[in-house]
Amino acid sequence: MARVINQEKGLYKIQTSDDETLLAQLSGKLSYSTTNPLAFPAVGDWIQYSFNSGDERAMIQQVLERRTCFYRGSEQVIAANVDVAFIVTSANAEMNLNRLDRYLTLCWESKAQPVIVLSKIDLCENSQTLVAEIEQRHVGVDVLAVSLQQPQTLLQLNKYLLPGQTVVLMGSSGVGKSSLANALMGGEVALTGAIRDDDQKGRHTTTSRQTYRLAGGALLMDTPGMRSLALGSHEEGLEHQFSDIVELAQSCRFSDCQHETEPGCAIRAALDSGDVDQGRWLSFLKLQREVLHEKMKEDHALLEQQRNKWKKISKDLRVRIKQKARGQV
Repeated sequence: MARVINQEKGLYKIQTSDDETLLAQLSGKLSYSTTNPLAFPAVGDWIQYSFNSGDERAMIQQVLERRTCFYRGSEQVIAANVDVAFIVTSANAEMNLNRLDRYLTLCWESKAQPVIVLSKIDLCENSQTLVAEIEQRHVGVDVLAVSLQQPQTLLQLNKYLLPGQTVVLMGSSGVGKSSLANALMGGEVALTGAIRDDDQKGRHTTTSRQTYRLAGGALLMDTPGMRSLALGSHEEGLEHQFSDIVELAQSCRFSDCQHETEPGCAIRAALDSGDVDQGRWLSFLKLQREVLHEKMKEDHALLEQQRNKWKKISKDLRVRIKQKARGQV
């Protein structure tokens, strides 16, 4: 058994139970039999492999069942078997509460523990106000304010970087994930880009998923900055992230309430009173539309897949009947 620690251009780097690192590729059988893009190996996966002395590459034979799985859309796994997700966002103009809704929805769906890391607080005049704003919007999620210019702030992360834990760094391009990885590793292990003076944004630097073993025994994954993060069928994650809105909607007078002009609408009443933030409600509606759209696409794809399957079975059956009639079978 081994674990995938790097993935790039169809090749994988795996670490065996003997701490040996091998370059690997999919076996022909696994490549041919895997039809779901989400079922292909990803960084963090535990796999079964074969390797003979003298071979240039190991062959991945099987992907073992995942405990947790981060995926976007319906075709890409970001990381697997993660315990904690550091959702990194910088304390400058890049900070976006609605984007955090998106990342947290994905995180809750994965079953990993989310932690919001507010980076570059040295660029913010009042970081505590920003932390309070994030905490108010995302109740129950730890928010840690850090700066590489203030190394003592990084000590807050140690409670999550425990031996045997797998922690993934997630966030948009230029928020400081690779710089944070370097700081936690104690050296330059990941390429970084400086902050641009004109817009206070970092340059996107990580181009593939990288995994590092920290001195304390935790495994740290750095992921490429994601300029877009489309949701797939993340219904459970969406309901968890907006559990208060989902619960409130059940109090509407009509079970099919559209939360527009219907009498007795609990959502409209909460919006009018300020109990539900207008921005958060709009964020929920946007993500809900994405999830429903993706679900409809998946249902259509599944229907088409089943239709093609039965067409082939029917065709094969007709061929066999003709062959039998001719005495060929």
